[in-house]
Amino acid sequence: MSHVPNSTEEIVKNYLAARSMVTSLKAFDQECSSAKDANYQVDRCIDEMTEAIDKHDVDTLCAMWESWNARVFHSLDAEGIKQAQGYEASAYRLFLVRCVQKKNITKCNEFFRKMSSLTLNNPQWTDWFAFPYNHHAKDTEPFRKYFDKTWIEIYYVSLHNFLSTSLATVSPSVIGTIVEGIARDPLGSDHVDFDEELIDDFAVIAQCSAPVKRGHSKPSLRTLLKSLTSSKKSSPSTD
Repeated sequence: MSHVPNSTEEIVKNYLAARSMVTSLKAFDQECSSAKDANYQVDRCIDEMTEAIDKHDVDTLCAMWESWNARVFHSLDAEGIKQAQGYEASAYRLFLVRCVQKKNITKCNEFFRKMSSLTLNNPQWTDWFAFPYNHHAKDTEPFRKYFDKTWIEIYYVSLHNFLSTSLATVSPSVIGTIVEGIARDPLGSDHVDFDEELIDDFAVIAQCSAPVKRGHSKPSLRTLLKSLTSSKKSSPSTD
């Protein structure tokens, strides 16, 4: 009986192998090996965020939260989204505190310039515009807690738990939904809807790999998935 992939990871690996994307396949294997544990993924996210804060990298920090909001927190309920916004605001404030501690006021100004859509005309940020120039901020509300090591440790533990919980609620990806459908009903694979956006995503992968020589046709993701699922349907039973 022909083998039918039963995981998103396996589908992706088969696609990359069929397209002879050796470099991409190797990189994907390495990423999969290092990200098997969901806790490790969250740990890595927290590490990258703290690194961006320590390095005064406002672009990376903002990009990370933009990605989390779009890919993870968007599926939360109203209360969950409000919590996410609170964690995000605290991350930015820790960034400002770090910049002030290192006397890098330029990065503070860069933050306010780039995040004006969040901070301008926002009562929660009014006091923070003067923060970089407040020489007694460490002992002044509402800044005091962001200097407290115990509070900072609690914040990161709480954020870790919140990320872990939020990731568990994320809706499956398009390809994940396809694979789950195949696993449940291999004979119904003719009804699988191959979303054009999904095909476009894999086209980007193809463009990043070595060019295919002319005259050597490679299977598209659409063709590959259909052939993988149809092989199950057409194979005679050995039972």
